[in-house]
Amino acid sequence: MVRIQDSRGAFPAPRPKRLFYPNEPRLESFPIQHVQIDWQRLIAKRAMVLDTVDTMPAYLLKPETLGLLDAEKHPTYRLILDLMWTTGARISEVLALTPCHFIDDGYDFLVVLRTLKQRPGRPTNAQLARSPKRAIPIVDPLLIDRIQSYLYAGHFRKDERIFTMARQTVNRHIHDLVGRVGGAPINITCHTFRHSFAIHLLLHGRPLKIISQLLGHKSIESTEIYTNVLTADGGHFLDGVDFH
Repeated sequence: MVRIQDSRGAFPAPRPKRLFYPNEPRLESFPIQHVQIDWQRLIAKRAMVLDTVDTMPAYLLKPETLGLLDAEKHPTYRLILDLMWTTGARISEVLALTPCHFIDDGYDFLVVLRTLKQRPGRPTNAQLARSPKRAIPIVDPLLIDRIQSYLYAGHFRKDERIFTMARQTVNRHIHDLVGRVGGAPINITCHTFRHSFAIHLLLHGRPLKIISQLLGHKSIESTEIYTNVLTADGGHFLDGVDFH
């Protein structure tokens, strides 16, 4: 290491390490780093999955979701859709967000969601007070920048809700958006983005237990329904298995 001498002939003192907030590089990363997904095959198989699994909710896959996001030009609705897609939040949880729910701890940028079940309109203060919280990391730098710009431009108070519409309004907007892009083979609502988030993580090999926690499910059994996307396409699992 080369050290530069200062004008007085003495070497500058080394910068002290941060005691309570050390900036250390991450030593490990998640084992699965890259996957190859045949999106068109999965899109083609979706009708069969929805037809053969009674409780399977409608879902979108990444190319379809990105197409909808690109078509949405209203900054508020674009941010709402982005948050549901990248965090798996219920629309009631998104509509409850205030600036203080977004946290940068020096390592991650997170949004703290209050686990709220679907109910008409926006959640009440009483519902918010008794709801458990969960912290969801947001890793897309473009989305982080969009969130920070939205909060800065809105001049919100720290406890002020940043979205002022009701769930029904967002659903109507999604319906209009789908119509503008030529329609869709499934019914798309706010909750469709939550289902799509869960399936997107499963397709990338993330553990079911972690996905369940990110979704705020009380039981992992509620999350297992999404695994039907993996098992319905039996050709992948039987490929290479000889019976004769």
